[in-house]
Amino acid sequence: MLHSEQVALAERLFEYIAEQRTATSDEIYLQPVDEYVSADVAAREQRHLFRERPLCVGLSGLLPAPGTYAVHDLSGLPLLLTRAEDGAFRAFLNVCRHRGARVAENCGRGRQFVCPYHAWTFGLDGRLLARPQDQAFGQAPRSTHGLTAVPAVERDGLLWVTPQVDGACDIERHLGGLSGELAAYDLAGFHHYRTCTLRRRMNWKLLVDTFLESYHFCVLHKNSICNIFYDNLTTFDHWGPHFRLVSARRTIEQLRSAPANDWNLLPHMVAIYVLFPNSVLVWQLDHIELWQVFPGPSADESLVQLSLYTPEPATSESAQRHWDKNFDLVVHVVEDEDFPVGEGIQNGFHAGAQSHITFGTNEPALSFYHRAITAAIA
Repeated sequence: MLHSEQVALAERLFEYIAEQRTATSDEIYLQPVDEYVSADVAAREQRHLFRERPLCVGLSGLLPAPGTYAVHDLSGLPLLLTRAEDGAFRAFLNVCRHRGARVAENCGRGRQFVCPYHAWTFGLDGRLLARPQDQAFGQAPRSTHGLTAVPAVERDGLLWVTPQVDGACDIERHLGGLSGELAAYDLAGFHHYRTCTLRRRMNWKLLVDTFLESYHFCVLHKNSICNIFYDNLTTFDHWGPHFRLVSARRTIEQLRSAPANDWNLLPHMVAIYVLFPNSVLVWQLDHIELWQVFPGPSADESLVQLSLYTPEPATSESAQRHWDKNFDLVVHVVEDEDFPVGEGIQNGFHAGAQSHITFGTNEPALSFYHRAITAAIA
C-alpha cells in the first residue's frame, strides 16, 4: 500500500476512533434468503461468476520457480497450473487428451506429466512430448493433442485464471483502479508457506459474508481477537465490484506520537480485499492470507482454500513454529467460531422464519457485495 494511502487511512481511522463510529451506507439493505438456497440462483452464479470472469488462484509464490506446478479443483473444472522452463505461468485442463485421465495431482516440481493410464507424456507448456505406440495414433498428430489451455495471466504477484476454454483473462479491465493498489504490496516477493481446504455446510456467499463487517468482533470473537481490534470500526472503499475494508488494531495508538510522514500503518491494521467475486486477500501485520471461496455441489455447500504467504522463506524451525502458530490461530477463529454460526444460519434459511435478512447501515460492504452479485447474475 502506498504511503500516501496509509496516511489517509490512518487519519480516517483516528477520526472513527474519536467519534466511535464506522463507515456506513445510506440505508439498510434487505438481502433475499432465497439467494442463499436457490438451485436456480446457484446455477446462474456458476455460469456468470465462476466461468466468465477471471478468478484469483494464488500468489506468484505458489509456483516459485520454473518446473513447479499445482492442481486446482475448487472451481468445478480440473485445472493444472504450471510455471514452465521459460518462467511463464500457464493453466490447462488436467485432462489427458487420450482417454481423459488426470495427468497430475497435488503440487510439486518436475519437467513433465506422465498420464497414469497409458503414459502419454506432456510438458509444463502443455505440449504432448511422447506416447507409447506412437505409430498407432498417426492420424492424431502430437501437435494437436497437447493439454487444453485455459486463459491465464500473472500480474503484480497474483495468478489469474478464467476457467473456460474459450474465455478471456483481461486483468486490467477486470481490476480497474485496484491494480495499482495491489501492485504496491509487492506480492511477487511473498513465499507460499501452507494451504488447507475446508468444506462447510453453508452457501459460498455466506462464507464470504463473515469477512465483511467487524460488528461481530467482540461478540463472536470475544475470547480470541476482540482485544486485538477496535470493535465495529472499519473503513470501506471500492473499485468497480472489488472493495477493501480496513480495521484498526489497538496498537494504532503508537502512531499518534510520530509525524504523519513517518507513519507505517501496515503493522497496525488488517486490510481485507475482496477480489470479486470470490477471493479474499488479507494483509495481516507482515503476511498475506488468500481465501478462495467456491460453491459446493449444492447451494447449501461451499469449498474454501486458505493459503498463507510469508515475507521470507520459512527455513528455520523457529520460523516454522511462528507461521504454524499464525496459521492455526486463523483456522481456529473461522472453524470454531465463524463457520459453526454460519452453518446454523444456512440451516435456519430453510425454516421459513424470514424472506430476507437485514444488513445495517454499519455494514456497507455486505450491501455493496450482494448488490454486485445480484447485478452480475441478472
